[in-house]
Amino acid sequence: MPDQPEYPAPLNSVGAPPPRQTEPLSTVSRVPVIAKLVWPKYLQYVPAMVTRTSEGKVLVQWWPNPFGSATRMTWLKDTDVRAELRYER
Repeated sequence: MPDQPEYPAPLNSVGAPPPRQTEPLSTVSRVPVIAKLVWPKYLQYVPAMVTRTSEGKVLVQWWPNPFGSATRMTWLKDTDVRAELRYER
């Protein structure tokens, strides 16, 4: 769409699989996750929601500004998406 700005994709984003190979999740059962986004100068962990899945790939919806209403959608490898983060103490 011409009136929507284009944003760069994270470096770790992957191409979307063919539509027949994806499994949609209902809006009731969207799964909250933490997504790892790789940018040219840093790593970013963001809260996200899984909206579709495919073999080894996950489509996540995330918010670049947690206080704004704009959302982004990105296909990531399933290894870049976690339900939680744990660190040794």
